[in-house]
Parts: sequence; structure tokens; C-alpha cells
Amino acid sequence: MWVAKTHIGGSLMKTTVKKINIPNYRRLIVTSDIHGHYRYLKRLLEKVDLSEKDILFIIGDIIEKGPESLRTLRYIIKFCKEYSVYPLMGNVDAWQLVMLDDDSTENCERLFNYIVYMKKHWGSCFFTDMCDELNLCISTSLDILEAKQRIRENFRAEIEFLHSLPTIIETKNFIFVHGGLPTADIDSLIGTDAFPYLKNDAFMDKNLYFSKYVIVGHWPVTLYNDKIASSNPIINHKQKIISIDGGCGLKRDGQLNAFIIPDINSTDFIFESYDEFPVYAALTPQEASTNSINIRYTDNKIKILEKGDEFSYAEHSTTGYCLPILNSYIYSFDENATCDDYTDYRLPVNVGDKISIVKKTSKGYLAKKNGISGWYYGELKPFNIASSPLIF
Repeated sequence: MWVAKTHIGGSLMKTTVKKINIPNYRRLIVTSDIHGHYRYLKRLLEKVDLSEKDILFIIGDIIEKGPESLRTLRYIIKFCKEYSVYPLMGNVDAWQLVMLDDDSTENCERLFNYIVYMKKHWGSCFFTDMCDELNLCISTSLDILEAKQRIRENFRAEIEFLHSLPTIIETKNFIFVHGGLPTADIDSLIGTDAFPYLKNDAFMDKNLYFSKYVIVGHWPVTLYNDKIASSNPIINHKQKIISIDGGCGLKRDGQLNAFIIPDINSTDFIFESYDEFPVYAALTPQEASTNSINIRYTDNKIKILEKGDEFSYAEHSTTGYCLPILNSYIYSFDENATCDDYTDYRLPVNVGDKISIVKKTSKGYLAKKNGISGWYYGELKPFNIASSPLIF
């Protein structure tokens, strides 16, 4: 597993804070963790009907772990020239910058290994997108240094744009940051190492309270619930923390979220989301589970009790909870068995409900309803009407 760092070879990425005044009566749209999913971003902005009157915040992780990092970045650069857009730095954005800046032999080897990993798991990365455009072949770590030099010459605008991204943006009632903050005293963070604010895992669980709403991405929201897998934004009004990362590209059932603030003084929040799962209408009603589990990668060790052809019966090591798991979600079947994020939750369904199908199996459908993942065991028919916003 690759972990981003914002300082390599003595290079430190420092925290910058941007303070802006938002006029009244303008809608704020907030998204994060696009991860190179150009089509998701384009379709989501069409879905929310983004206009010149709106203000768009993109709170980090623009690139990496998706199919079109370079195209996504250029799309956002173009948007910044035509609309009111405020992008911020994410930890994977910072990772690419420090890797590009450090020409040491050790770093070139690290970057080559990273490229191999990214090609295997996601097909490409920002670096290889640029290499492909220049027809550069990366066969060994010895090719990295020359490729970096060519990239810095030919992609100056894209690299300078990423370098210009602030760590934190503060407004009248909201603070935007990719990972999280240790304090509400934003000014005290200026000039410090940006990494702890870009990669702040499980930020909502750290018992911090703020006077302004702090809106973050980075940590997929489904990781906060050990019973039910939901990709929808989470709002904690007491802490004044809003977490919006829908797991786009990282989770098999993920989505790209747009958190919508109708006005800078409003807390009547709504959101839209986009994914590309086929949508059907339910023909059979179904009651919700009375008990369920949401296994997450942070606690995904299992014991295989009975291996099957499609599903295997397993025990979650931490809780002792037993459930059937699709074999395609299990990483290994030995004594060190682990699995991908997985749930056995049975969705509550009424006739006519819209169901998005993540995977069809011999036993039923692994599906989503209103951003919540689970199982549906009834009959379906195609459904093509767009959904309306969900209201908190």
C-alpha cells in the first residue's frame, strides 16, 4: 500500500491558507476525491446544473487512482477560467508534486515502483498520462529522470496549477480542507508541514469541535459505519464537521458527491451524487436487515469457514460475525485471509424503488439505494429516470 508524504529528500510542502468572502445568495457546490474520474465529474456538474452564479469548491485529490488524471486536471483548469472555482490540495496531488520535484536515485526508484503498482491496480497514473502524451516509454527506474525533465518542460502549466493549490480555504461560515484540522486557529497552521491536514484519517472520530463547519474529503464516509455501508455525506452538527468523500474510484460501490449549500448563511444542506451503475425499478418489496455488518479495509481480517464456488462462508475476526462473502471480494483464503469492503445488509425496498446494481450474483443483487449499499433479492425492471436531490 502506497502512503503519500509531503516531504521527500528534505523538500517540505508548507501549509497555505486562502481567505475569501462569499457574497450572499450564491449557491456553493462542494466536491472532493475525484481521483482522475473525468466523466464522473463532468456528469455530476451537469446533474447539479452548475452555472456562472454558483461557486464550486474542489477539496483535493483531483488526480490519481482513476483512468484520466491528466484530462481531469485540465478540465478543472479550464473550469477555473470560466467559473468561480476554488480547488484545494489533496494528499495524492501533493504526492505527485514531491515525486516530480525530487531527482534523487532513491526517489526515481520509488516512483518507478509506484508506476508499476498504479498500472496494476488502476491502469495508469498522472505521471504515466503525461509520459503517454509525450510518447515516453518507462521500462526501468533509469528512464524516470529523463522523463521527469521532459514532463517539467512540457507540462509546466499543469504542474504550476497544482503547486498553487492552497491547503485550507476559510470563508465566513465554512472551512475547506482535504483531510482535517487539529485546531480552529487556522492562522497558527500557516507555514507548517501541510501533510497532517491533507492526510487526516478518520477526522470525524477525533472528538474535535469547531465554530465554523469544516468540510473535508479524504476519508471515504463508508468507513465510519460498521453496520451499514453508505456513500452519502455525513454531517455532525455538534462538531460542525461535514465529510463528503463518496469513495469514487476507490470503492467498488463508490460515488462522486456534490454537497450543496444554498447560500453562505444557510444550513439547509442537500447533496447530489453520480455513479455509473445501471438503474432498475424494484418489482418485489423487501424488509431491511435487523442485524448486519459493514467490513471495512481498516478491519478486514476474516477466517474462511467454508469455501464455495461463488461465495464462501467466513467469520469476521474482530467481531466473530459470520456471513457469506463473494469470493471475488476475498484477497486470500489462507490463515491470513482478508477481504475488500463488504456488507451483508439487506436493503429496505418498496415496489417501484430505484435500485442501482453493483453486481449480479446467483443469490441476488449487490446493489445501492439512495447511496446505501446492500443486497436485494427480488425482481427488477429497467429504470432510466434521473433522481432528485436527497434532502437532510
